Amino acid sequence: RVTATASMSASPPLQRLEAPFAEALRRFEAVVTGAASAEGDGPPHVALFREYTRLCQVALEAVEVELSTPQGDRLTVDARRVKQDEATVLRAERNTWYLLEWLYQDWPHAPSPVDLPVRDATSLSWGCGDEQAEVDALFEEDTSLAVAHAVVQWLESVAYERVDVVLHQDAFHRNTLFRLVAGLDTAGLVTEVDPDAVSRTGLALDPEDEEEERRLLQSAWQLVRAGRLDRAQELCDACGQPWRAASLNGGQLWQRSADPAQRAHGALNAVPGEGNGSVDGWSGNPHRHVWLESCEHLAKRAEDAYE
Repeated sequence: RVTATASMSASPPLQRLEAPFAEALRRFEAVVTGAASAEGDGPPHVALFREYTRLCQVALEAVEVELSTPQGDRLTVDARRVKQDEATVLRAERNTWYLLEWLYQDWPHAPSPVDLPVRDATSLSWGCGDEQAEVDALFEEDTSLAVAHAVVQWLESVAYERVDVVLHQDAFHRNTLFRLVAGLDTAGLVTEVDPDAVSRTGLALDPEDEEEERRLLQSAWQLVRAGRLDRAQELCDACGQPWRAASLNGGQLWQRSADPAQRAHGALNAVPGEGNGSVDGWSGNPHRHVWLESCEHLAKRAEDAYE
């Protein structure tokens, strides 16, 4: 009923979906009311949401093909803008149905919300136990928290589709370093090139280095926003900033790993006094609360929005 009502007042970009949606709804109602509906196959409406998502994707791809062909290149500015707006609306429609599919997939199997004891917000950050196990228990106990987590995952998946990593070069401040080594004019520029030089001295990098830094931060932020910390770390490493890659790893939960191959590595994952790497099957950051406080402090001081 919702789909039929929405179709009556559909905007022009969605009008191409009216007939396919109506046919999908007809098939869905036949399955639900007929013998084909069987228990144990999951909520039947999830299949409808999945089909709506697919239909939106097909329509979106058709519009994108129109824009990418030579014929699309010959469109007027206004006509091209209309097509681009149509693609935006179709993408949003697809993402909405995808969210509903994601949320309702396991809904009947989810436990009912319960009254949980009040927990100290920092209790999971002191490395006193397996933080991952406690977080998993929270998701099992509280349906609303599990739903919120599903929404975050959906947002990350949507953001990942629009990731555009534009930096493919080193970003280790080569121009600033060259000026310092060559004895060129460095008025207003940092006289050291360590990671904290800019924030510590209040001075600037060479303009080209600042632009490289900005592009790296923008690309890394897109990946972090899309939930791809692994790719963000790889990017920072590849661009000559391994210290930034290590800093992104500080938010890992302190947990016991049954499989040594799954253990994280690096100084931030080390037990104090035990050297680098995980020890006795433990991985993550046992001092995550310090990392969180440091991130908040640095974010308040950062001049670049992406940083």
